[in-house]
Amino acid sequence: MARYKNWLISLAFILVFVGLPALLGSNAYLMLILSLSGIFVIASIGLDLLFGYSGQISIGQAAFYAVGAYTSAILTTKLGISVWLGMLAGGVLATVFAALVALPICKLVHMFLALVTIGIGELTHQAIINLPDLTGSFTGVRAIPMPRIGGYVFNVSSYYYIVLALVVLSLLVKQRIVDSRIGRAFIAIRENTDAANAMGINVTYYKVVAFACSASFTGIAGALYAHYIGFISPESFTLDQSVLFLTAVLCGGMGTFVGPIIGAVVITVINEAIQVLGSYQMLVYGIFIVVAVIYVPEGLVGVVKMIQRNLLKVVNRVAD
Repeated sequence: MARYKNWLISLAFILVFVGLPALLGSNAYLMLILSLSGIFVIASIGLDLLFGYSGQISIGQAAFYAVGAYTSAILTTKLGISVWLGMLAGGVLATVFAALVALPICKLVHMFLALVTIGIGELTHQAIINLPDLTGSFTGVRAIPMPRIGGYVFNVSSYYYIVLALVVLSLLVKQRIVDSRIGRAFIAIRENTDAANAMGINVTYYKVVAFACSASFTGIAGALYAHYIGFISPESFTLDQSVLFLTAVLCGGMGTFVGPIIGAVVITVINEAIQVLGSYQMLVYGIFIVVAVIYVPEGLVGVVKMIQRNLLKVVNRVAD
């Protein structure tokens, strides 16, 4: 039943986001918000698999986001490789990188794991800055090409439909993972690591797999971002970006199908709305995280479920 419900949610998501440009008018700013929301959804799906399902917190997702973005940008601008292959390579390299860094840290939990992932994010950021011949350092990588099919080159408006297609694909792949043996192992590890180990689950292996799966989504999202914006620099891959991903997952609701969608869209809109606050933006996101953890641990999805339960109680009382 849950599987059919998720398919219906996916269909509703497609219909809404395909129809929005036609309904509201395909102006450049609207397409920017919609495309960035879709990219954030894909990255949030990755973090939700890691944090929401396997219980491993990461505040260094910007590292995998950066690996995906720079890999695709460098391959397409310096080597002339196809954008499609560049994006795929970005996702693959981010996956490999995550698996390598996960091996020595997978035994860490809670705040210790969070601190180490912050360190990985910062090390990646410093590597980008200190490898100017490869990454361009603060100058960044410019003139990153848009993808093409035959003679058609995608533009700012039509690129949105690439993002939308990959969002839908990501949602379906995520659900297949969650419904598989891998997903069940993730959930067992999240609930009780010792019990999972006693049941014969290779905890170390599945923790590494969780990091790798998470990074594959985040790396693809980074590649999508690079080709959409057309320019990347170290400023786009700081700790602030990792906090945004974490806020989106907590805001929407961890370990749910629709949570990353809601959270990513809400945070993207809020991020645009509070640009005027400058350096105080992180204060807003910090408040979001504190409120979510203390008062609405199930996120906006949990709020909707609570409202549904209360309405059902009212209906039952009236019926009695």
